[in-house]
Amino acid sequence: MFTTKYKPNKLTEFIGNKRIIQPFIKWLLNWEFKNKKTKCALVSGVNGIGKSLLVDLVLNKYSYNGIHLSIDDERNKEYIHDVIKPLLHTKKTFDDKENVLIVSDIDSSSGDYGFIGSLVECIKETEIPIICICDDRYSQNIKPILNYCYDIKMTKPTYDDIYRLIYTVVTSENIKISKSSIDKLYQQSNGDIRYILNNLQLGIKKGDTKKDCKSYNIFDTTGQLFNMDTKMNEKYATYWMAHDIHTLMVQENYIGCIMSQKDELKSLENLAYSSEALSDVDILDTTFNFELYPYIAANTIRATSKCNKKGLIKFSRFLGKISTMNKNKREKLDYNTVKI
Repeated sequence: MFTTKYKPNKLTEFIGNKRIIQPFIKWLLNWEFKNKKTKCALVSGVNGIGKSLLVDLVLNKYSYNGIHLSIDDERNKEYIHDVIKPLLHTKKTFDDKENVLIVSDIDSSSGDYGFIGSLVECIKETEIPIICICDDRYSQNIKPILNYCYDIKMTKPTYDDIYRLIYTVVTSENIKISKSSIDKLYQQSNGDIRYILNNLQLGIKKGDTKKDCKSYNIFDTTGQLFNMDTKMNEKYATYWMAHDIHTLMVQENYIGCIMSQKDELKSLENLAYSSEALSDVDILDTTFNFELYPYIAANTIRATSKCNKKGLIKFSRFLGKISTMNKNKREKLDYNTVKI
């Protein structure tokens, strides 16, 4: 996978944001537990820009030991008090590496009871550096920790930075792509380097790039995934136009699109094949590992290989239920406000 093959192994290879690297290193090397205002570093930036990668590269360069607390770990009040807090007073490992606590996706903590409050307590009493990572620096969820953080705001890589990466990939992989297609790919990526690498892996030729998802109807693109006449590479390109929605749309419609067979047993085999592929997607998706995204895409498309579009594509009921729940919450909030 290009996301693994072209992943930087050292800081000099990191794409973009060169201006923040030295201040980040200086903060880490000069960290003191007595300094209450900058005991924690907050690394923020858009999804896919390389926040976690930058943290890992800096820690590896200066031989720090990273203790990771990710979104798929338990992050409730009890877990942090019983498991994480004791680690904050262990400054070094047995092989003399200094410990650093890394907390990912802190702006996605609405379901973790007492998480942000417990994190503030950790920052106050920690004897090791803490690095927090988030997409939205201005999320209300993380407001309580801002007074204790050293801000590291990552911006989107410049066109020149991205162009150098694309030039390296297309020359190494012998991919034909026009200058106008590179421009479109840069604009569509919104700074997401993984998006660029995944699209380049399709082997885009002669400027044949897809428009972004807003230019397409989600029902039409889902229909393309189910169409048995659509080639694999075309399905793969279509999937990435709305990868966070297409899997749910496939789950909603694959039963109705299963190829009918005179042999009922064969139809059941097709159904089992597609459901197994979607089960693999669920397993991979729960790991929250971005390097597995191409495999999630491949298995979603595999689920459609025994299908063909029949009639209208239905919208995902799962997304519909969430929309209804959010609407009800808003209406309830408005009612309570009026009542008061």
